[in-house]
Amino acid sequence: MIFTFIFIAFIVWLTIAIKHARNKSDATWDSYYDREREADLAPNRDLTNLSYITIPLEKFPLNFLENTENEDFPMIVDELEQLNHTRLLNLNGKTNTDLKLEYGPKNLKEMQDIADRFSRVTVLLTDLAKCFLEEKNPSGAATVLEYGSEIGSDISTNYTLLGECYKELGEKEKFDELYKHVQGMDFIMKNAVLKELDEMKTDQ
Repeated sequence: MIFTFIFIAFIVWLTIAIKHARNKSDATWDSYYDREREADLAPNRDLTNLSYITIPLEKFPLNFLENTENEDFPMIVDELEQLNHTRLLNLNGKTNTDLKLEYGPKNLKEMQDIADRFSRVTVLLTDLAKCFLEEKNPSGAATVLEYGSEIGSDISTNYTLLGECYKELGEKEKFDELYKHVQGMDFIMKNAVLKELDEMKTDQ
């Protein structure tokens, strides 16, 4: 008798739980489709005068690497110079729906391209920093990586390499500022970066 009561109670609970989960799922999908419909009807924004990013190549000590044997260096600089003549924006974390809502559905492809180019820039900046590190120039590498941090790169290497530069240069205050900066960020590799920075602290 007790077993039957427990079994019936379990079935009732399970039915309610499934119904609740289904209702929650339906509400989520309804919200998604409502947002998509709103995005498809959003006004198309003029992209002419947005606050586009310009890479300050003149601030990087590139002359230090003029005689480097690293064959990647000239290609990295050349690609950065080419990208510098295009539209660049940090759109990390924005979905296609977000982009349509903010810039309009007709601008979606252009905004996707802008986001892709920005992502490429962040990769190239870490590659350029590695060129400086190969030539035993952590100060030059730090200059490049600081810019990557400034524009909101979500490349974990940008921050771990910068931490290593500060450690090698004895820049404890800048290291601590970097740690706080990463703590305030929102990107997938955040915890992994903080863990590496913590290990660097331990080794100091």
